[in-house]
Amino acid sequence: MAIYKYVGRDVLDRRKRGFIEADNIELARELLLGKGIVVIEKLTEDKSILKKNISVPFLNKISLKDILIFTRQLYAMVHAGIPLIQALRVIKEQIPNRMFKNIIEEMASFIEEGGRFSTALSKYRDVFGDLYISMIRAAEAAGTLEETLKRLAEYLEKVEKLRGKVKSAMFYPVFVLIVATVIITGILVFIIPTFQQLYADLGGELPGLTQMVINASNWLRDYIGWLILFIVLFVIVFIQARKIKKFKYITDYALLRVPIFGELVLKSSVANFARTLASMVSSGINILDALQISAETSNNEVIREAILDVKAQVEKGINLSTALSKHIIFPPMLVNMVAIGEQAGNLDEMLSKVADFYEEEVDRTVDGLTSLIEPLMIVFIGGIIGVIIVAMYLPIFKIGELIR
Repeated sequence: MAIYKYVGRDVLDRRKRGFIEADNIELARELLLGKGIVVIEKLTEDKSILKKNISVPFLNKISLKDILIFTRQLYAMVHAGIPLIQALRVIKEQIPNRMFKNIIEEMASFIEEGGRFSTALSKYRDVFGDLYISMIRAAEAAGTLEETLKRLAEYLEKVEKLRGKVKSAMFYPVFVLIVATVIITGILVFIIPTFQQLYADLGGELPGLTQMVINASNWLRDYIGWLILFIVLFVIVFIQARKIKKFKYITDYALLRVPIFGELVLKSSVANFARTLASMVSSGINILDALQISAETSNNEVIREAILDVKAQVEKGINLSTALSKHIIFPPMLVNMVAIGEQAGNLDEMLSKVADFYEEEVDRTVDGLTSLIEPLMIVFIGGIIGVIIVAMYLPIFKIGELIR
């Protein structure tokens, strides 16, 4: 659809101006006539409205939690009977994020000039995403904006909660390892040289374990700059390489094969897929569009490719459950529940139950992972530091042999 700028007069001969969405100029004119507006100036396609601020700097500062809070507040105000434009401007005053404030104000201005809410959202696709925009567009067509906003708020809350749990489960061991690495590096770089000098003054041959630790300390002090440079370059190259589709697929596949963590990622991805699909199907979005958007919202390339293949098979007339069953990545429970939903005509309900089940599975996996990692980390870090301490004090037991 295109957006056309119009200037006209209504049945009371009042001058009106604004924007209207239509497939072509003729249809735009007919839509305006249906609203009682006669165009008095030539309709012009306004491409600047669509292009304006599509590329917003620092979009990464607008988080999923910001969108969730915005949606909750908007639902509450629409539910209370407050007009959409007024609700947007009230919410804008409560948003601390300056960039988000500007976006909300521009959306309110666009709607005030005759634009649709879904079109205003589509200007900021990178912020709200295809799922959000599609559900609002379907709600506008069906007249169910309030219900859809509630559904979106519930969906975003569950997605944000799920992501938070997965991130915490993945972040915890990484954080502990980083802290342990810094501590051990500090010991090797700053403390070990003191013992090395002491033992050098004493002379004699050091025990093998002690000499090994001292050698490690010497190597680290000589090459620590190069080591840090290598790590930084590796991280940069890895992040850039992840933008290559094939490399991303390989690394995502490898992640799914990692014990425990791979299972956690798979369960969270299945829960997210089922929740996303359920939300869109219940909003009246056709299954092909719902699958496309579900694929685009997936963070794992392996699962994304599988969903796109499922979509291609559904386009050919194959049942969704049959298409899902052809991919081992989708668990049998998901396939069976979808099959039941297709037969009973309550696919969205069955998908919601699958999402609930796998979200609970993620909870249990995270709890189990945390309880498993804590003692392992303590033993691992304590073991390394213990070996270093023993290595440094081992020569003291042979002090007589070392003094010459």
